[in-house]
Amino acid sequence: MKIGSEVKSRVLELHKLINEHSYNYHSLDNPTIEDSEYDALFKELLEIEEKYPTLSFDYSPTQRVGSEPLEGFNKVDHLMPMLSLENAFNTRDLEDFNKRIKERLVSEEALTFSCEPKLDGIAVNLIYKEGYLHQATTRGDGKTGEDITHNIRTVPSIPLSFRESKTKFPNLIEIRGEVYIDIKDFKHINDKAKIKSEKLFANPRNAAAGSLRQLDPKIAASRPLKFFAHGLGTLDYGKGVAPITQIEVFDLYASWGLPVNPLAELANNITECVSYFEKIENLRSKLPYEIDGVVFKVNNFNLQESLGQVSRAPRWAIGLSKRQRYRRWAIARKFPAEVGSTKVKSITFQVGRVGSITPVAEFEPLNIGGVVVSHASIHNFDEIERLDVREGDLVQIKRAGDVIPQIIKVDLSKRKKGSKKITIPNKCPSCKGKLTKLEDEAILRCNAGKDCPAQKTESIRHYVSRNALNIDGLGEKIIELLVRKSLISDFSDLYTLKKIDLLGLEGFAEKSAKNLLDAIERSKKTTLTRFIYALGIREVGEATALNLSLNFQNIEKLLLASKEELIEINDIGPIAADHIFNFLTKKDNQNLIRKLLRLGIELEEVQVQSKNLFSSKVVVITGSFTDIARSQLKEELIRSGARVSSSVSSRTDYLIAGEKPGSKLNKAIELGVEVLEEDNVLELLNNND
Repeated sequence: MKIGSEVKSRVLELHKLINEHSYNYHSLDNPTIEDSEYDALFKELLEIEEKYPTLSFDYSPTQRVGSEPLEGFNKVDHLMPMLSLENAFNTRDLEDFNKRIKERLVSEEALTFSCEPKLDGIAVNLIYKEGYLHQATTRGDGKTGEDITHNIRTVPSIPLSFRESKTKFPNLIEIRGEVYIDIKDFKHINDKAKIKSEKLFANPRNAAAGSLRQLDPKIAASRPLKFFAHGLGTLDYGKGVAPITQIEVFDLYASWGLPVNPLAELANNITECVSYFEKIENLRSKLPYEIDGVVFKVNNFNLQESLGQVSRAPRWAIGLSKRQRYRRWAIARKFPAEVGSTKVKSITFQVGRVGSITPVAEFEPLNIGGVVVSHASIHNFDEIERLDVREGDLVQIKRAGDVIPQIIKVDLSKRKKGSKKITIPNKCPSCKGKLTKLEDEAILRCNAGKDCPAQKTESIRHYVSRNALNIDGLGEKIIELLVRKSLISDFSDLYTLKKIDLLGLEGFAEKSAKNLLDAIERSKKTTLTRFIYALGIREVGEATALNLSLNFQNIEKLLLASKEELIEINDIGPIAADHIFNFLTKKDNQNLIRKLLRLGIELEEVQVQSKNLFSSKVVVITGSFTDIARSQLKEELIRSGARVSSSVSSRTDYLIAGEKPGSKLNKAIELGVEVLEEDNVLELLNNND
C-alpha cells in the first residue's frame, strides 16, 4: 500500500509532540497538556502504526515495551571504560585533591569544578547514534557490561531519540548516568509486594538494580524507574563543535531531552565546593531520592586531559590510551557513615577459599542508611579480642564507606551477666581438620585445601565470579548443591556437566539448565589474566594476575617459572612468590590446569608490542615519578616488550631515572648506560598506543 507524504509527516509530528510532552512531564515535572490530550495523541499514533506497519519505527514513543523477553544478557565492551571515582571523606581530603590538581596543571586557565549530588542508583551507559538510542549497558566491571537496552527503553525519562535542537547531534556518543527509584515510589513497590506476600527490596537502589536485571521488559516497565545523565564517554562529533566543559555537556543533554540533576552547579574554587557539599548535606533528608555524597569534577575537558590519570589505574586499563585510564580530575565526597544499634544473635565461623577462618556476627536486622543489614564480618580473632564482642551484646554498627557493615563498639553497660567470651575454635567448622595460626598472622587457617568442602565450594565460587571466568547463573546455592550431589569437585567438572545432570536438581528446568550450560560454554574463551586470577592462588589478586600475564605471556611459561623469576616481578615479594611457586609446582594443580585446557579453555594472551624503542631491551627503573607510579611504568614497559631488571649491569640498555635516583644512576653513568627521564619515556610510551 502506498503511503502518502501527509501520513509520514503526521507520524513524525506525533513523535515530536509526544516526546516533547513526555520530557516536560517526566524530566521537568512540568506537564503542559492534560493527560487526556496526551492519551489522544498516543492513541492516534498507535492507530496509524497499526494501519501502516512500515511507519512503526524502533524509536517511536509507542515502542517502549515492544520486545520479547530475552533468554539471557549479552556482554558488551564499553567504548571507553566506566571507571570508579576516588573518595574523599572530609574537607581535608577535598583540599588535598585541589592541591594535587594545581601542582600538576601547567595551564594558567582558571580552575573551576562542576558539582552534583551523587545518586545512590545504578550506573548505566547509553549509546546514541545520530540522535537515536542504539544500545544501553550496565557498568559491569567497568570494561564490560551487560546489554539492558530492552529495559532502558521502558524508562520514560530516557529519550529513544533526541529532541530537536539547534545543536548538531553527534555521530556517536556514550552518555553515562544513573537509573534510580524515588523513595516514595520504592515504599509503594514494597507495600504492594507485602500485600502479595512477595519478596521485599532492601532499598531503592536494590529495587532499581532488580528492575534492570529482568529479562522481560514488561517487568521493568511496571517499575517507576527514573534517570539522570551525568557523564560523558566516547564522543564522535564529526565536523561539529564538541563541548569543552562538563557544564556545557549538561546543557547539551537538557537540550536533547535527557534529564540532568537541577542541583548541579559550577564552583569557582575548592572553597565553593565545600560550601556546595554542606548545602547538599543539609538538603539530603528533603530530596525525593537517595544520595550518598557529592561528585566534583574539573569542569574544563582540556584541563582534564592535561591532568591525565592516577597511577593506581585499574589493572585491566593499563595499555589503553591516556584519555581512557583512571580519572584524577574527579572525586566523590562521601557523607559520614550512618550508625545504628542492634543485638548480636550469634557469632559463627566461615571458611574462605584459601582456608582462612573468619568470625561473622549475625544480629537482629537493622536499617542503616536505607540498607537492611543482618550480619558483619569481624575480620579476625584479634578484632574479637579488641572489641570483646559476645553473643547477646548490644553493638553499634556502621556501613564503612556506606557499603560494608562493621561493628564499631560494644555497649558494655547493657551486657547481660554470665555472658561468655568467644572461644577460638581449634577445628575447621567444615571439615573438622586441625587449624593453624602463624605467629605473625592474626588469621586461623585450615590447610586441608580441596579436601575441605567449604574451601572446595569457595574456590569454585571464586573461579566463576565476575572478575574471573564470569559464569552467569552459578550462585553460591547452586554451587553448594552441585558439590553436595558430587556433580563437581573442582573447576574442570563444570565443563563436563550435561543437561541431564541438572534437570534432576531442584530449581532446574529445561530452559534454566540450557542457560547455565551456555554460560559455562561461553566462559571457555577468556584472557590469561582472568584465568590466572580464577585459579585462586593465595596472594594473587587481579593486579598480580595481570603482572604474571604481562611477564610470562602464556600459561606454559608461567608453569615453568622459578621462584627467583617470580620475585623479580613487580609487586611480588618473597611470601607471594612462595605461594605462587608452590601452587604451580604442585602436581594436582598442574594436572587441573592442563585438564581445563584440554576441555576447551582458550586463553587470549597479553599482546606485547615488538617494534618500539624498548622491545627486547633490558631496562632498570630508579627514583620516584610525578605522572606515573613505578608499578604502572614497569607494566607499560613490559607491555612494550622490555625486560625490566632490578639492578644495573653491563647488560642494561636503559636506565629510567626519576627524582632521587640514588646509586643506580651513578653506576649507569659509570657503565655508559643511556639514561632516560620521565617525560621522554612517557612520550615514547604514548606514541606506542
